[in-house]
Amino acid sequence: MRRFLVKLCRSHLIAVILLAAALAACSGLPGGDPAPASPPVGDAPSQVDASISSPSPFPSPQPVDLSTPEPLPTASPTPTPTPAPTLRQLTSSGCCVEPFWSPDSQRVLFLDKPSPDAPVGFYGVGLQGGAPELFTDQLGVYSPDFSLRAYPESGQTIVERLADGQRWTIPSGGRAVSFSPDGSMLAWTTGQSGPPFDTALRQVWVSQVDGSQARSLIQVAGGGFSGWLTDGRLLVNGRPDPSQPALGLWAVLLQDGSVSLLASGERLRGISISPGGSWLTYQRVFDPDPAANGIWLVNTLSAETRRLDLFGGYRWQDDAHLLLVPLDTSLPAHQLWQVEAGTGSARPLTDSAVTPFKIANGDWSVSPDGGYIAFVSAADGGIWLLELN
Repeated sequence: MRRFLVKLCRSHLIAVILLAAALAACSGLPGGDPAPASPPVGDAPSQVDASISSPSPFPSPQPVDLSTPEPLPTASPTPTPTPAPTLRQLTSSGCCVEPFWSPDSQRVLFLDKPSPDAPVGFYGVGLQGGAPELFTDQLGVYSPDFSLRAYPESGQTIVERLADGQRWTIPSGGRAVSFSPDGSMLAWTTGQSGPPFDTALRQVWVSQVDGSQARSLIQVAGGGFSGWLTDGRLLVNGRPDPSQPALGLWAVLLQDGSVSLLASGERLRGISISPGGSWLTYQRVFDPDPAANGIWLVNTLSAETRRLDLFGGYRWQDDAHLLLVPLDTSLPAHQLWQVEAGTGSARPLTDSAVTPFKIANGDWSVSPDGGYIAFVSAADGGIWLLELN
């Protein structure tokens, strides 16, 4: 089973449908009644301009310094008195995997088929747990507010407005699309799939949510679309200029395709953008310079950069705070830390002796309001809730 991201980057439409088919053989907890329909959104154009012009050249990026950035001073983690967040089991043992959240942060959702006669769909439980109920049986990639759904049909990508069933065919050639944070635009990647992967030429396309005004924004070698930023920009990875020696993370202006470098390196992993688009974080690994390896924070407007002293799994709590579970095999349980992006200072939110928990396979998700964490327990395989005080 696999979740469909309501945000960016981890969704693959084809994989979703194949996964849904595989669930036909699953059995588990009883289902329930569907949740109310998603709220409506504003009207979209009824006529779709699906014509696509050939990619046009865009301004070449200015020469940049691709050397390892000099990190700003980062405050070393200083333990402080730790509160005791509430830990609560939401589902039975071995229920499901890859939990995610409803837009209002009131339900934990997951893909399931709880019984032979139940439909495949997104099921959910409230913050107090209980028997999972069917949230929706309409599978696909959802906009952040769950008002729009993208899904494949007959080799094409369809976007549907759930309030009235209005549908549009997106000129992405059946490729997966990513909704902008406000649900007004789409982005997708086309081009060579490789190998060789590091030199394959790919194009990042954007359009209105109904598929109109589709255009190639930028071409990159060895990369593609990575997510949405603020102020009319998106993030791509790769080389806008194939002659550049190193891969990079680039902010691209939607207006004209101009680019600015945010980070560079040959092995950038775990790229994650904060909810408001102000910060991004990534891992740099196997760099010849040992000081360059680790988790980095980058301000997407100023390009301010700092390396963290901690290392482990991370998720954004809000636009200014990163949550991190340090990699420490000496502890019997995990511990949750909070990092302030603006300063790099870190503090523990849990004490493994007071609130013992262990996350299975890095499978955890932060609620949109930043107040809760849902995770799959390594102890029993059930979904548990950590309420942050």
